[in-house]
Amino acid sequence: MAQDSHIIPLAPPRAYPKSDQGLNLSKSINYYNNHKNQKSGKCFVYFLSTIVILSIIMLIFSMIFFRFKSPSFNLDHINVQNLQFSNSTNSSSLNMNIGGEIIVDNDNFGQINYQDSSMSIFLYDNVTIGIANVNVGQVEARKSKRIGISLQLRTNDQLNYSYGNLSSDINSRMVKLTSFGEFRGKVKAMKIISKHKTSIMNCTMNLNLTSQAIQDLLCS
Repeated sequence: MAQDSHIIPLAPPRAYPKSDQGLNLSKSINYYNNHKNQKSGKCFVYFLSTIVILSIIMLIFSMIFFRFKSPSFNLDHINVQNLQFSNSTNSSSLNMNIGGEIIVDNDNFGQINYQDSSMSIFLYDNVTIGIANVNVGQVEARKSKRIGISLQLRTNDQLNYSYGNLSSDINSRMVKLTSFGEFRGKVKAMKIISKHKTSIMNCTMNLNLTSQAIQDLLCS
């Protein structure tokens, strides 16, 4: 009995995981990390794609709504009133009143506030015989507007002595006139951005002294 008391009990055996269980655990960890990295990569790609799409939309929006164009304008419906002309050996004269309209086309997505503009009618080598002024106003976006004008055309002695063609044109009952116009305005896009724009108009026309009317009007 005394000998039995000195027996040392054995330690319980340790349980070691099998090699295939450790491999499965490692695969699970690697799969989780790879899935997390893929998810983060997809989020970055989605974010980058959203930025690119928004940039394209903003670019298209700016090209459409913030692209400023110069307005186009032309002469139309020119009426001749109180026409008087004379032709003699030493002097020729031409006097009349003209009423008409300027058609302004605004192709912008914002209104145009036009400033004081002028239209001059010339006769023979840019000698001015009449000027029409256009007052301040505005043209709505994507619309056209008709602006009435009136002016008096009058030749002077300098024209008579410098150019003999006036006499021959009066004899032929057809006088060629040229018109130059400048239209100045400010385009406002969505009440945010504004830009000054200027348009130039050149017209040619013939004054028929017999019918007392303007014909062959051509503007560019």
